[in-house]
Amino acid sequence: MNLFELMDTKKSSFSKTDRLIFERIRKFPNSFANESITSICEKAGFTKSALTRFAQKLGFSGFTEFQYQFQQDIKENKNDPQHESNAAIYGKILKNVEESTDPGIIRELTGRMKNSHAVYLYGSNLSRLPAEQMLVTLSFEKEITPIMPAQDFTPYHYREDDMIIIYSSISGSSHQNLLKELRQEDKTVPYRVLITVNAKHPLRHNFEQVIVLPTASMSESQSETIHSDTFAYMMFNDMVGSALSEDKQ
Repeated sequence: MNLFELMDTKKSSFSKTDRLIFERIRKFPNSFANESITSICEKAGFTKSALTRFAQKLGFSGFTEFQYQFQQDIKENKNDPQHESNAAIYGKILKNVEESTDPGIIRELTGRMKNSHAVYLYGSNLSRLPAEQMLVTLSFEKEITPIMPAQDFTPYHYREDDMIIIYSSISGSSHQNLLKELRQEDKTVPYRVLITVNAKHPLRHNFEQVIVLPTASMSESQSETIHSDTFAYMMFNDMVGSALSEDKQ
């Protein structure tokens, strides 16, 4: 059993911090395998003790031993003739999103977009590109007014018939201030939608609708397919665009 499989079997017992580490490793396996613990902590925002505890939960004496085993697993995977290319992985993601997304969900979403005063789009880091893509898609729709504010900029006043769509893969930490602002009693709260690949997204309870998309599995991600979630989002956006085009016919 390699580390990817081991982490998959242990994830049900992970704490909130463990799950965040787990998701970061899934996104950036080569960084966690090869960079110093100091560098990893600076980039990802974890403490050294948190990474050490995570490694120990998996049965290692510490992060150094975990990292050595990780390097061996990645090396073996790259030498495996059955190892899938990034192109194959991305193709599978696109197909999985298309086949697993309920057309009814797309119709409900586009219907709400058309009936909204404005649609606010948010995304950060790797999730910003799909938010920008949706902005372009909706810009061609006369019935929809899309707006992409500066990162986590909160307009002075939302309307009840506005809509917020947030793309977020891991923790949604960059959107916490926005959601906190909306929870204030004197604020008018618009309809909120979360589009994610994380079924246990920590902010999911703040949304009226949560759309969970499939993405690359742990074993497939060893080639550092860091844009796997982006491809899932963009396929979903394409399905939304297609649904809007069909409505015009």
